[in-house]
Amino acid sequence: MEVYSLIKQLIDLTGEFVNDRVNIHVNLKTFSNWLSKRMDETVSNEEYEITGHSIEAEIAAYIGRMSRYSNSYIKSAMVNLPFATDMDFAFTAILHRSGPIGKTDLIKKMAYEKSSGMEVIKRLLKNELIEQFPNPNDKRSKLLRLTKNGEENVIAAYSEASKAAKTVSGSLTTDEQITLLKILKKLDEFHLPIYLQEEKDLNAIIEKYSL
Repeated sequence: MEVYSLIKQLIDLTGEFVNDRVNIHVNLKTFSNWLSKRMDETVSNEEYEITGHSIEAEIAAYIGRMSRYSNSYIKSAMVNLPFATDMDFAFTAILHRSGPIGKTDLIKKMAYEKSSGMEVIKRLLKNELIEQFPNPNDKRSKLLRLTKNGEENVIAAYSEASKAAKTVSGSLTTDEQITLLKILKKLDEFHLPIYLQEEKDLNAIIEKYSL
C-alpha cells in the first residue's frame, strides 16, 4: 500500500509541475530540479525539532550537536595517546603541518578562544609534546614547535583520527560529503574575518554584514 501511495503522490506532483510549466519544455531533469526545490520548501515549513522556532536556530543547533559528536569520537580515538582533549591533538597537528609558530598565530589558526587556547598550550608544554624557543627574527618573542615526543605521538594519532573523521561523515555519500564541505567552507569564509577582528557585538555584526 505504501508503494501505491508513493505513486499517487508522484502523479499528483507531476500534475502540479506540468500546470506550473505552461509553454515550457518539460523533461525529467527540469522535473527533478523542481521536485528538489519543492521538497526543500516543504522542509523549511516543517516544525523544527530542536529549537522549534526558526531555520537559522535549527542550523546553529545542529552544528553544535555535530561538534559534540565529533569531539566525542576524537576523544575515544585518542584514549591511548597523551592528548587530554581533541584540541590538544588539533594544536599539535597544526604545528606538525606548519612548523614553528607563535602562540597567538597558532590559536588564530584554530579559530579558538585566546584564554582556552593558552590553556591548551600550557598543557602541551607541561606534557613535553611541544616546546618554546626564542624567535630568531624577534628576540622579545618565542615560537612553538613539536618535541620529538610530540612528533611521534601526532603521527601515531593520524590513523586514529582518520577513524573518528570517517565516523563523523556517517552515512553521507561521496557527493553529499563534497556538497557539505563546500557549504562549510563558505560558512568559514564568512565567519573567520569576524573572528579575527574579535568583534563581540552581535548587533554590529548583523548591521555590518546585512544579516
